[in-house]
Amino acid sequence: MPQIHVVPLAAILFIASQTAAYAYIDPGSGSIITSAIIGFFAAIAYTFRKSYYRIRDKFFGAPAKGDRDKGDF
Repeated sequence: MPQIHVVPLAAILFIASQTAAYAYIDPGSGSIITSAIIGFFAAIAYTFRKSYYRIRDKFFGAPAKGDRDKGDF
């Protein structure tokens, strides 16, 4: 007897049993969601950038103050 995977079967049944919501999403919601997504990715990029510079400085030494760009603290 073939093994039945519960999760895919449950997902298919859940999607198949959906009904109309008749809900209204105003146009401002789209811009709020877009801003939140962009902000999330910007925060991730900033965190990785700061971590990269900390690791680089730890292994290779911090550059002199005059050698470093103003944006890299």
